[in-house]
Amino acid sequence: MARVAVSPEISVWIAGRIAGFPSEAPKQLRWEESYVAEFSALPLHLGWFETIAIRPDGEIVRWSTEGEYPGVRPVEDRFYWLPALVDGSRRYTELAVLLPQRPAGAVDCLSCRPVFGEPGIICGDCLNLGWVVPGDE
Repeated sequence: MARVAVSPEISVWIAGRIAGFPSEAPKQLRWEESYVAEFSALPLHLGWFETIAIRPDGEIVRWSTEGEYPGVRPVEDRFYWLPALVDGSRRYTELAVLLPQRPAGAVDCLSCRPVFGEPGIICGDCLNLGWVVPGDE
C-alpha cells in the first residue's frame, strides 16, 4: 500500500477538504461527493474508470467510478500514485510539499514536454514530476 508521510497540519488540511468537498469542490467534480464521504479520501486524479485519492493519514487509495469493483482499494504502484499526487497538487497547491524534491543533478524531462503536460497522461520517465536524475532507472 502506498502511503506518503504527511505532517499533522497537512493531515488536518486534507480532512478539512474531505469534509468541505460538497461545497468546496468545483461543480464539475461534485458528482464524486458520495465516494469522498464513503471512503474518506480527497480525489487527486479522476481517470476514465477510477479515481485515485489521498486519506488524511497519507494512504493513497482508489475506487471504481464505473462499477468495475466494489469499495476502495490501495494503490501500490508508484507509476500510478505519484502522477496522481502530481495532478492533485496542481489543484491543491498545499499538497506540493508531499512531492519528491528535485535533487541536485536532476535535469528537465525531455520525454514529456509538451505532449504529456496534460492531466491524465503519465510520462513513464519522470512520472509527471518534470525532471529526472540521469542514470536512475
